[in-house]
Amino acid sequence: MKGKVRAAEETRQQRTRTLQGQIESTEKAIRKLQREDVALAKGSGQARKLPPHERVERRQRVRFRLHQKNRRLAMLRARLEAAENHQGPPSLCFGSRKLFRAQFHLAENGYASHDEWLQAWRKARSDSFFCLGSKDEAGGNQTCTLFPDGTLRLRVPNALAGEYGTHVLIRGVRFAYGQDVLGAALAAGQAISYRFVRKDGTWYLYATTERMPAPVVTHRQAGAVGVDLNPGLVAVAEIDRSGNPVGTRHIPLQIQGRRREQVLATLGEAVADVVAWAKAAGKPVVVERLDFRTKKARLREVSDRHARRLSHFAYACFHALLLSRAEREGVEVITVNPAFTSVIGKVKFMARYGLSPHAAAAVAIARRGLRFGERLRSGNARPLPARNRGRHVWSDWRRILPGVRGRKLTHALYERPSEGGPGRGVPLSATVPAGVGSHGPERDGLAWVPGCDPPARTVGSAVRPA
Repeated sequence: MKGKVRAAEETRQQRTRTLQGQIESTEKAIRKLQREDVALAKGSGQARKLPPHERVERRQRVRFRLHQKNRRLAMLRARLEAAENHQGPPSLCFGSRKLFRAQFHLAENGYASHDEWLQAWRKARSDSFFCLGSKDEAGGNQTCTLFPDGTLRLRVPNALAGEYGTHVLIRGVRFAYGQDVLGAALAAGQAISYRFVRKDGTWYLYATTERMPAPVVTHRQAGAVGVDLNPGLVAVAEIDRSGNPVGTRHIPLQIQGRRREQVLATLGEAVADVVAWAKAAGKPVVVERLDFRTKKARLREVSDRHARRLSHFAYACFHALLLSRAEREGVEVITVNPAFTSVIGKVKFMARYGLSPHAAAAVAIARRGLRFGERLRSGNARPLPARNRGRHVWSDWRRILPGVRGRKLTHALYERPSEGGPGRGVPLSATVPAGVGSHGPERDGLAWVPGCDPPARTVGSAVRPA
């Protein structure tokens, strides 16, 4: 019960934040439409190129959209006020509110009488029950106890003891996943909680316990593996202890248009590959600390293409799967601030090592996890006035950010001259220099280049164990 109340309270808080984001995006859209309306009325800007009749028609459409946006803004503000003025604990309804309201419209919902609805209501309210465990009790749970031979003993309520006895024994209980974890929990005397759920006339049993943490097998002194998650792929880059990239990889993610189960399976396979690579290299995984809840609340005011891409961006699910898998495998996960990792990768590492923009961003993420500084290249750096020399280096990256946005500007970075090198723009050869032994199959064209100390080496790709 406490968990449901806490979840409902968190949902209410998230609802308030979502409404605030929707209000901000709607106000921004209104200001944009107001500027467009003024420009059409005066015939200034792009509007001066339009014929008079087309300008009038477009202004009518803009004013209609502006009217609808104002209506939506008033509705959102009313909802936000109601959410903020809500007092007391959140309301809970066991059996669903939809089924509860069905009693007032029996015929429309397929019920012949109120007694028939009452039977369905009671069945829905009793489709699950929970047995809370404790480490102070025998077997981790006094109400429901699992024995090593697979026998489950369930305590019967006193009201039903005369009909079924004090306990019910269920033999041959085996879990398809996590049976070894439950065995270790029973041996260690840990608390085990059980949930019984009825679905389609069949009872399902779920067991919950605390997994013993695996010993950490990665070391920051060896380097790091950076992960850059994008809507269509996962870019992974490995760096050594000096911050030089030694391998990159792209893992495709086909999740758009798929069901939730398929998305989870695809993300799980990508996470398994990343963790296997990091464990084999003995290096921690570095990921960005991202939160797309605010942006997803504003999808109404962006283009359809961008809205589809952002709505399918399952970062929270990917991050949760990564933490769970890494904890089981003993791989450390480092979370860093995502500020300017993309622009740093484009400017500093993309052309120099012949990487894609996403792989270069993964290199910047991995370096940030090891606390490497990222100063501007000499071609971008300029002497600062004395009043600005105490600012953080991110202020410099913010200054050049508009100059590297867009696909054309990204390609132009490959043609920039190198400091003390033969030039940029040509992807590096995948041939390992003489005297450097190969460590497995080649990766995305990354090998030795003058100025890379120690020499970079191609290393083997991580293969998910069977």
